[in-house]
Amino acid sequence: MAFRAPPIQLAKHVSNLMKGKLITKTPVWLPVVQAFPPGPSIVRSQNSEVNVSGQTEMEQTMFAKPQPTQSLRHSQKHLRTRPPRPRAIVYPEDKLRKQFYKDHPFELARPKVLVEPELGINRTDFSKLMLDGMHPSQIDGEAVIKYQLYLMVHEKMPERKAYAKATSEFYEIRAKQEEEEREARAKMSDILQVIQSKKWTKKGIYLEGVALRKGFEDQF
Repeated sequence: MAFRAPPIQLAKHVSNLMKGKLITKTPVWLPVVQAFPPGPSIVRSQNSEVNVSGQTEMEQTMFAKPQPTQSLRHSQKHLRTRPPRPRAIVYPEDKLRKQFYKDHPFELARPKVLVEPELGINRTDFSKLMLDGMHPSQIDGEAVIKYQLYLMVHEKMPERKAYAKATSEFYEIRAKQEEEEREARAKMSDILQVIQSKKWTKKGIYLEGVALRKGFEDQF
């Protein structure tokens, strides 16, 4: 089996091969490896914490984990070497979404339209829960979550205060939507009652008279 130099000694190993004239042409990658030597292993060290370096101060506060008060024994730490895993991708909405649907589980059963609008433009403005020109039925749990995050980031509201404000406006919109639906059902019920109040004989005579008058007018 051919000798494999560890990554940290790769540049030195190739330089020795060139000195011994076992390699006549300098590899194009050798200057780069000499300028930026690799680590002792090809597997990069993984940080167990979530990478929030690109997040805002509010998001870093949300993802902050308390330091463990009790340390594991040395023998427990090294019982098994865990394989490297990719870092978890975490968004600030995840925590807000978990809390919202925990308090409002029936919102998950509400049907949601996944088809894009005709212009193919998704909503990006969450400065208000319901923008001008929107119908109450267009407001769902995800809009409440994005609105709460907007209040926390741009208006510097605490999480609980932003949650209370977003949900209170959401309840008002839902009440307005339910009132419109009740009015529509009542109107439809009145129309059906008017139709059903007539007896079938009267309906038949009425329709027969309309057909006779129309046929008489068509002849003349």
